[in-house]
Amino acid sequence: MYKYGKTLKVLTVCGVGQGSSLIMKMFVEDVFKELGIPARVEPTEILTAKAGGADMIIASILHEPELRDAAPIVIGLKSLIDKNEMREKIVEALKAKGWIEVAA
Repeated sequence: MYKYGKTLKVLTVCGVGQGSSLIMKMFVEDVFKELGIPARVEPTEILTAKAGGADMIIASILHEPELRDAAPIVIGLKSLIDKNEMREKIVEALKAKGWIEVAA
């Protein structure tokens, strides 16, 4: 159950903000739809993401350390197209923040 109470602002981030961030955006949107969680997903690059005021940032594990303090939730992915990895890490992060509750 989603408990955060507003549409999440999610940034998908790559070095330039046009290639892999756009591909990630499509997969991340699918994951949020499957989870039934309202999210506005925007592709961008690192500098904009740092000042973007996002609730969640999703990037390659290569960029994750640089973005660590840029949002309440920062997720580093090994694969930018693996929906299972995305889903697992998104759910884990949202549960850790108390923004979702998963029924047992």
